[in-house]
Amino acid sequence: MTTHEAAAPRWLYGPAWDLLLGCGGAYLVVFLAIAAFGGGVMRVLPLEVLPILVLFSGVPHYGATLLRVYERPSDRRHYAFFSIWASVLVYAVFVLGVYVETVGAWMLAIYLIWSPWHYSGQNYGIALMLLGRRGVSVPPAAKRWFYASFGLSWLLVVISVQGEAPQADYAPLDVSQGLYDVVRLGLPASLQSQLMWGCFAAYVASVAVFVGLLLRRATLSDLVPAFALIGLQALWFVAPAMSRYAGWFSGLAPFSDGMAHYVFLWIAMGHSIQYIWVSSYYARGARREHRQGNYLLQIWLAGGALWGIPLFLFAPDVLGERGVDGGVALLVTAAVNLQHFVLDGAIWKLRDGPVAQVLLGARARADDETIPPRRWLRPLIAFLGLAYATYVILGALVFQFGVVRALDPPDEDKLRQSAQILTWLGRDSASVRHDLGVISYQNEHYPEAEAEFRRSLQLAPAARTSINLGLALEAQQQWRPALDAYEEALVLEPRNVDGLRNAAKLWVRLGSLGMAEQRIQQALAVVPRQPDMRQLLRRIRQARGAGVGPSQAPSSQMR
Repeated sequence: MTTHEAAAPRWLYGPAWDLLLGCGGAYLVVFLAIAAFGGGVMRVLPLEVLPILVLFSGVPHYGATLLRVYERPSDRRHYAFFSIWASVLVYAVFVLGVYVETVGAWMLAIYLIWSPWHYSGQNYGIALMLLGRRGVSVPPAAKRWFYASFGLSWLLVVISVQGEAPQADYAPLDVSQGLYDVVRLGLPASLQSQLMWGCFAAYVASVAVFVGLLLRRATLSDLVPAFALIGLQALWFVAPAMSRYAGWFSGLAPFSDGMAHYVFLWIAMGHSIQYIWVSSYYARGARREHRQGNYLLQIWLAGGALWGIPLFLFAPDVLGERGVDGGVALLVTAAVNLQHFVLDGAIWKLRDGPVAQVLLGARARADDETIPPRRWLRPLIAFLGLAYATYVILGALVFQFGVVRALDPPDEDKLRQSAQILTWLGRDSASVRHDLGVISYQNEHYPEAEAEFRRSLQLAPAARTSINLGLALEAQQQWRPALDAYEEALVLEPRNVDGLRNAAKLWVRLGSLGMAEQRIQQALAVVPRQPDMRQLLRRIRQARGAGVGPSQAPSSQMR
């Protein structure tokens, strides 16, 4: 045991705060509430409102990394490779990914794989830190087993989402949205099964060995924080992965497929709160003058500026091409997080002298060589941070109290107003435009419906939207443009039955019976039992033999 370890208090802020914020107690409360009340929690705190909570937890945790790396000249010099060159690379790939779908898809894939490892590494580091503050000497062999347990729990997540039929993604945004098809390995089911069960068995063994080795060296009270973080890791990753793969705890709401995205947002908030908890303690120990309120405000504004810059620059009708649900929000999430992962992996090393001195030692303060930033920098960061907060809060409120309420019962005027506000905020949404188009069509406002579907396609191409555009054009007797819309849908989804059926009927109307027959056969290959298509096919073949056109039938209804 070293001198600084002996002198260090056992807790950072006290047992209650440390167990609640650093060891996952707050997340456990949320988990139990969701398990007990299920959808009731979502009704009180709907998915559309959670970004406001993320704004005050997730956003400052990114800002804490920025201050840690960029605030002091010595840190900027020390981490130059990561703070400059690696960061430039990440954002260069992001810009390329905005315009090249394949690049964006790969960036998202890397983010999805790295994200649970980043969370796992933080849990591992916090556990070692709290053991160190208790004077518990973890031998190298035990440390390797402990590290293996976190690595294996991460592998379980990766394997579960890389199969032929992937489970829910572990990301704070729904990656099924938008333009990008995330790259996956597509592991065969037999191989995936072997890997899942093998990793799970190895995980259980590694935890058991680590606990056995530590119980010989420390009391149970010394090991409480480490045990809490082992449990938190299992609750975040091991249990959900095995539950969704093997069907364990299938009746438990937090592990259900329908709650995966919602629950992971809470996990992300728990991870962020952990990060703020430890980074604010480090800042207090590393600065001669430290005011907690000022620090929290600084990291919140810096994090908001970090998120706001790419979202504002690449919003629709600025430098971007897609709406928030067309892929740009996903790509910004990937870029911001990848930069964060790179920086975080470099700066929080307990073997680093200044970090160990503060986090493991007796709170001796490092040299404070902070140089005040240029006069224009603080106001700019404050403006961007506040602008991003406005972007998030107003966007969430408009979605929840404007869009959601305008859909049930349908209110075209209210939904149009909400869509306009989202556009002013730079949050124009393909899904909102599509829903507005559907309501306009149902109200027989066909030109307005056409305009909304075209805008939705501009923000995020989708087969369903192209088909509905075709129906709106048919309602205006624009046969050729309607056919083009159906054919565009088939480029996006070649086996879309509605697109094939509607295209076939318009090919008949336009006199191209050969193309109509081809589309019908394609539709029947997907769904053989379609009496209307078989009847139309018979009429086409009779007409082609007799040299006349078959009678018309209406296209499929809007969805």
